[in-house]
Amino acid sequence: MVRSIARGSVVKMFGVIALSAVALGASGCTDIRTARIDPAVCPDDFSVDVTILTGSGAKDLPQAHTRQGKLTLLADGSLHSDAGDTLNFATRPAPTRWLYQRQVDGLWTLAGELGWLDPSTANIDLWPGAVRPTADEIVYIIFFHGDGTDWWYVRRFKSSEIPDPKAVQFVRSLCDLAWSTDRGPDRSLPHRYDFGPNPYEGFAKAPPFSFEKPTQ
Repeated sequence: MVRSIARGSVVKMFGVIALSAVALGASGCTDIRTARIDPAVCPDDFSVDVTILTGSGAKDLPQAHTRQGKLTLLADGSLHSDAGDTLNFATRPAPTRWLYQRQVDGLWTLAGELGWLDPSTANIDLWPGAVRPTADEIVYIIFFHGDGTDWWYVRRFKSSEIPDPKAVQFVRSLCDLAWSTDRGPDRSLPHRYDFGPNPYEGFAKAPPFSFEKPTQ
């Protein structure tokens, strides 16, 4: 008797569950197993490469975005960076740090807001490795990769001009992530270090040694 009652209760329970599922389906509720999950903010293969080239008359500028250098973000989140006059488009600098996914997504979002993610506006008719700055010129080569596609932009401006603000904002964002900061106006002055008191001062003030002649 106990078994039949338990079995009947189980049947009623499954009946209630089935009716509830039908009611939920009729009311328009979405099954979580078939719900659409939004994709990641940026493609899994997203990478960006920024080359800053400076002419002979645009060297030793204090701002981080005006110094010749290289910033490369790879698809694994590693950010590579370096600065120096010998760096060019073909250089692969050493790793500086690894970014969080939210930082990578934020960089992709910023690039979209600034209009860098439209390949139809890119300078793909010019190979970036052949770009050279003039004497008083600063050149940005911004190279993108995403969803299996490459596209790049070349931005030129004189060192005395106000550069493209969208280009500067994006490049400086990468500089900030790479801990590349502006240099102060006293960067050319010598820096004097205080190593404390002279450890040999006591020896210099000591009286000279004297040897008495032995008496007979």
